[in-house]
Amino acid sequence: MRQTLHIALLSNCTTEYIAIAMKEEYSNNQLASEILNMPYNQYNAEISDPNSNLYRFNPEIIFFCLEGRLLFEEWYRSPVLKSSEELKTSVIQETFESLKTTLETVLTNSKATIIFNNFPVPYYSPLGILDNKAKPGLKDMISILNSKLEEWARDRERLYIFDYHGLCSQYGYDRAKDERMYYLTMSPVSIPFARVLAREYLRYVLPIKNKNRKCLVLDLDNTLWGGIAGEDGLSGITLDISGAGRSFYDFQQELINLYEKGVILAINSKNNLKDAMEIIEDHPHMLLKKNFFAVMKINWKDKSENMLEIARELNIGLDSLVFFDDNPVERELITKLLPQVKVVNVPKDTSKYVDTLRKLADFEVLNLTEDDRKRNEMYLANKRRDEEEHLFHSKEDFLASLQSKLILETANQFNLPRIAQLIGKTNQFNMTTHRYPQDHVKSMSVSADHMVFCASVTDKFGDNGIVGVCLIKLSGDIAQIDTFLLSCRVLSRNIEYCFLSSILAILQSKGIKKVFAYYIETPKNEANKHFYPSAGFQKLSQEGSKTVYLMSEPFTLKSFDYVEIQIESGGK
Repeated sequence: MRQTLHIALLSNCTTEYIAIAMKEEYSNNQLASEILNMPYNQYNAEISDPNSNLYRFNPEIIFFCLEGRLLFEEWYRSPVLKSSEELKTSVIQETFESLKTTLETVLTNSKATIIFNNFPVPYYSPLGILDNKAKPGLKDMISILNSKLEEWARDRERLYIFDYHGLCSQYGYDRAKDERMYYLTMSPVSIPFARVLAREYLRYVLPIKNKNRKCLVLDLDNTLWGGIAGEDGLSGITLDISGAGRSFYDFQQELINLYEKGVILAINSKNNLKDAMEIIEDHPHMLLKKNFFAVMKINWKDKSENMLEIARELNIGLDSLVFFDDNPVERELITKLLPQVKVVNVPKDTSKYVDTLRKLADFEVLNLTEDDRKRNEMYLANKRRDEEEHLFHSKEDFLASLQSKLILETANQFNLPRIAQLIGKTNQFNMTTHRYPQDHVKSMSVSADHMVFCASVTDKFGDNGIVGVCLIKLSGDIAQIDTFLLSCRVLSRNIEYCFLSSILAILQSKGIKKVFAYYIETPKNEANKHFYPSAGFQKLSQEGSKTVYLMSEPFTLKSFDYVEIQIESGGK
């Protein structure tokens, strides 16, 4: 089912080309978009009026595409550039303060995420080659303004500065603009560049709509190295720090960069296991050793079958996977049989592998949490848990051996990004699937009428990080569980019951007499429809997909001796 995305485009020029490109690009990513394309140069009037079309439209994302040549036109003229350093510094500060006021007004009046294009630094100046002798010249003035905006926006949760200057440089200024169309229609971009810009904006759109992906599945031969493992062997493959093998070496380094951001790496390769593992473990220039991969499917099975097993072992959906394989036949197979998987159009030229990877928007996140950084370690620990479980005769004996500890705490500035991330992405064990942005959760956490809890879990294999979230609404001696969710990484360990019971105990200590809970069925959370009854709640009513449950005092506190409970001071 396609999600609908509400976008507003604000500019001091015309943005029709951008709006058309957005609709096409986002449709290709299963997103229907409704775009409010504001009239030419009307953005200030819309922003200053709380009852304007902009605020009534209630966009999720607002893109600012301001043309510098129109916004600070006088900068492009000799009189300003020839003036004193003090005057030019004052002019830059005045422009910055004006933009800051504009953005602060939008942040106050709207809940939207704001993406603001920085200003491209022109290749020319009225001062010619003496521009860099001025203090500052035109190029420095625009660079200083960009730096001020980036520094100021750094601590604003819903405000991001998009590097429009960098994108224009990479694409080429002459191709990014169509001067003829600029003078005819006041469009700041060429039609081809509008498509490029729309694709780059996906880096923000996908995480906002929780459409970003978690795992990159890689082939081996002619992907991580040049040649065929079974034919060329350890000494015959192409992988080096110089020459033709350098492109594969650099590609692996780029993959490590993704790994450090929390992207899960997996292997899906038709190969002899022994031949492939010899290269992975023993080749002197192989950067990606065995421990970098959460799952390795190195066999002669159909790759679509391996892909299903990878998703199952990681306990993530196929729509969380991206497939990178040099073989067009294998790519076509996955595209046809598993359309939920994103298949990368891998170039024949291996020197373009790194750039292809960098241009993928699928792995972007708006907040890089500590859990993201440790995600791969957690998946490897899960693999060790699964391996050890087979050594026990009963599930209960295995769970008792884990030495699990659940740490319950209330929301704070450190755990809030991860709480918001779980609310935005968790589908399987999520009793209502309510989605709230971080600033909304933050407001709830400081409200007297709400309580926001999160749960972390550790065991003898390591730290699972923050895995559970519970949002509660309070009204006198009545509490309502608005959101109750748990990450798939700790399912089937009875953590959910211990988490819920800990919260019920806190509510009971605060004089709460009744607790209402809700289950809203979705295609992905159906397996947990009996959770609340099994935890001691009574069913009150059901209407459509929504079921209402109640637990009255004295509360049933279902716990397990093999899970230690630690409640931080904020949760008492």
